[in-house]
Amino acid sequence: MNKHKEIRIESSPDEMFRVEQFVEEISDEYLLYGNYFGNILMAVSEAVKNAIVHGNRMDRHKHVRILLDSTKEGLWISVLDEGQGFEHKIYAQMGDLSKELPEDKNGLLLIHKLADEVRFKNDGRIIEMLFRINGIDEGIFERRVAFMQDFFRVYQQLSS
Repeated sequence: MNKHKEIRIESSPDEMFRVEQFVEEISDEYLLYGNYFGNILMAVSEAVKNAIVHGNRMDRHKHVRILLDSTKEGLWISVLDEGQGFEHKIYAQMGDLSKELPEDKNGLLLIHKLADEVRFKNDGRIIEMLFRINGIDEGIFERRVAFMQDFFRVYQQLSS
């Protein structure tokens, strides 16, 4: 059931369109629309911007990797940069800290609000975000697809 997908981009804001394409591919593959799509796109985009600007310091010679691992738990999306890292421990358990955060750290608050779980690794050079997606279980998904196919087949027969 575990599936893996990955892209690698240059550390440039010009590459953000590729992040959106990546999230759109994920959404299409897992039939995620509306809030799921919006939450994932916003959180991943913010994490990638942080990696480009704060992690890699806009150095085009450095790259950002975005990884997807789908598990029964949900979709784990990781963003990895080649920077020096940062003191992530103070951001690991974010509550309603928006008034206390420096302006350039509000993106981390947004990520924590949109993702179901957030973890930092490798001195803050990796952020992992979990999005719990109902129906990610492949067996359930396959049964739903078969049901929809049967439904449309019967519907077409009745409409003829």
